[in-house]
Formats: sequence, structure tokens, C-alpha cells
Amino acid sequence: MTLLGADALLGPVREALRGVQADEADAHVHRRRAAISRYSHSSIHQNAVSDETHVRVRAIVGKAVGVVTTNSLAVADVRRALADAAALARASRPDVAWPGVAEPAPIPSSAAFHEETARTDARTQARAIGAICAAVPQGMRAAGTSQIEITEDAVANSRGVAAYAPATMAYLRALVQSETHSGSGYAEDLSMRMDGIFPERVAARAVEKCALDRDRRQLPAGDYEAVFEELAVAEILRIMSITGLGAESVREGRSFMAGRIGERVTSEAFTLSDDALDARTLGIPFDVEGTPKLKVLLIEKGVARGPVYDRTSAKAMGARSTGHAADPSRYAPGGHAGNLTMAGGGATREELIAAVSHGVLITRFHYTNTPDPRAATMTGTTRDGTFLIENGKITAALANVRYTMSALDLFAGIELLGPQRLARDWWSSNGMGSVVCLVPPMKVRRATITGSSPL
Repeated sequence: MTLLGADALLGPVREALRGVQADEADAHVHRRRAAISRYSHSSIHQNAVSDETHVRVRAIVGKAVGVVTTNSLAVADVRRALADAAALARASRPDVAWPGVAEPAPIPSSAAFHEETARTDARTQARAIGAICAAVPQGMRAAGTSQIEITEDAVANSRGVAAYAPATMAYLRALVQSETHSGSGYAEDLSMRMDGIFPERVAARAVEKCALDRDRRQLPAGDYEAVFEELAVAEILRIMSITGLGAESVREGRSFMAGRIGERVTSEAFTLSDDALDARTLGIPFDVEGTPKLKVLLIEKGVARGPVYDRTSAKAMGARSTGHAADPSRYAPGGHAGNLTMAGGGATREELIAAVSHGVLITRFHYTNTPDPRAATMTGTTRDGTFLIENGKITAALANVRYTMSALDLFAGIELLGPQRLARDWWSSNGMGSVVCLVPPMKVRRATITGSSPL
């Protein structure tokens, strides 16, 4: 896979911006090339490559904003899109909240691109899948996805902002299912680098879960001690992100932080920040408005410190943009916290389980939603590895359970934390969001189970 490069992305939009008939204008270019290999029944059945470029331009006349999108980087097409955006602005009402386009500022360096990963071919992806299939014992079969992705982002505006950053991502997942009983086990790896993906380890985790997942029991509704593995914790953090970590949700009173900044909202064991510049995560150093991204301390030892901002929410709240504007076609305005880092600890998986007298181990969640954003409440089901823990040992497989619980209550009950690992929630790993987490597994005092699926 090859990069288009800074000149190819920035050149056309900067040229088009020179002649725009508007008071202000900007353009965001996003190119994504994804190579995906899918396998089922321990055999590859599909290879696909997509390569898309999207250009979103804004033209501002007075304080009225016009927006147009195109898939072309030809100067004439970008110029035409800007002219159409300016015409829309002239026909629109002024936006009194408009903060102006970003001013030029130094962009931090980024380590989000790995050349060898960008050169990964289908044969290399097939070898990773083959390693998983070879590690799956007789009586089980594997399915899943290998994905290599290159993104390139560029932002330019009429004030002189010109920013460009490439990034790479490698992803491998395995769902191992039994051919003799209804058991399943799931595992995945996520990294900026292909050499950060370990197929044999992915297979071992999924196979272990599948082997344990037999003769399922139903769990009565109630409160239980719980061990949440990293994928489950990432899902909890997604709920916190979409319900309460953006400044607009705080301003409108929809966030758990509203009226509580500076107050304790969880236990001291919970610290959360957003840091796209951490070399361990997947992030670029500026947002879609061209503002440099800042590290933001969201919750410090249980105390709410504040949300992330885009330019509009920062103006409305008398703050400074933290560089967290996001694609408005996918995310709510006001700032999107998409590179979350949760402080971890030193507990091993065995130590987390040993700390439970009577409770559950949860591998991951499925179709999580939030009925009460103010409390960061989440509800959904577990999937591919839910187990009963008694006296510090896994003793039985459980039917998938339904839960309703507040993320704040869960983090208020943290008793042990393991080491951090890069993970995404279920929605993001299926292309329906973008929250990447450096996250530990955790043991909590109480999780509320509201029911079990049929056996």
C-alpha cells in the first residue's frame, strides 16, 4: 500500500482555497485504504480492498456556514465545492456560535505511521490467519478478520493552516467455535504495527475460552463481583465517551460531569485521560478543524477534571479547543474523546480471578446502549465467554447475561487492575465508531445482572 502524500492531499485544497469568494474557508481531506481478509470454518473466503478519499469543505460568509462534500481532489472540483459552499452560506442564517476557522499553530510530531505495516500484503495477512487456524485443535473451527489500514488526513484553511498526517492500523480477530457443543471463545489484537499482532496468542485466548464454554448454566439476576477483561472495559469507556466526555454534553447538562467538575465521581483507583499522541495508541496529532490535539486529563483519581473541546464548544464555554473536533457525519458536535487511556495496575488475570469469591468473568459485550446518559448507564448482553467464578476459580460456563449498570458505579467499585492493552469496543471494531482505548482488565466489587439468555 502506498501513501498519496502531503503534496497530493494538501496541494489541491490549498490551491482551491486561494480563490474562494468567502470570508473564511477550510477543507478536511480523509483518505482510507483498507485491506481485509475474512475467514470462516478455518478457511479464508474473502479478500477485499477499499480505497476512498473524502473531502469536506466549509465556506463562511459573515457568520453563516455552508458545507459541501466531494470525493475528488482535482483542483477544479474542490474549487467548485467551495463555491457551492459559499452559495449555501449566503442563503443561510448566521450562526452566532461560529468560532472562526483555526489559526496556525505548531503541530506535534506523530508516530502513528509504520512503513512496514503499510507494505503488508495479502500473503502476510493469510499467514497470520493460517497461524490461528493451525493452532485451533480438532473439534473446533475458527472465523474472523485480518485488517490492514492506512489513513491520511489533511486540513487546510484560509488562515494558513496546513497539516498532514498518515497512520497505520493492524487488526486480527478470532472467534473459535466448538463443533461438538455450543461453546465459543473470542480474542483479538490491535496495533499500529503488524509486528504488534500475535496470531498464536490470539488463538490461544480464543481456544481456552471455547474449551471452557460448555454445559452452560443460567445466572440468577442480582449483584455479583465481576472481572471485566479489556474488551469489556473498552465498551464501558465507549459509553462514557459518547455520553459525557464531550464539552457540549456538559454544557447541555447531559453529561455525568455536568455540575460535578472538581467533584469525586468514581473511586480513587480510576484515572482516565485522552491522549492521541501516546505512541502506544492509534491517533493523529490534529483534529478535523486543524487544531493540534492536546492530552486531556478527564478524571483524576476519581475526580472529574473536565471534558474535551472543539472550537465551537470552547467558545461557548469560555475555554480553549483541545483539538477534539470530529467528523460531524459520525459524531455529535462539541468534542469527541476517541483515544482514551485508563490507568492500570499489576494484577495478573489469575490474581483478578482469585480475588472473586462469587461472581462472573466477562470477556466482551454486545450491542451496548445507554438508557440514562447522565449516569453513564449501559445495558446490553455479554458474548463469547461469560463464566462463573467461585472461591477464586472459574467453575462453570454461563449463558450470556443481560446487564444494566452505571459505568460510574462500576469504576467506583474497582478493587484490582491489570496491565494496559490496546483495545476497541464492539461497535468500533465493526466500523461503527472510533474509540480506541489503552485499557486494563479490572476486578470490581459489584456488577448488576438483570437476566440470562435461554440455554
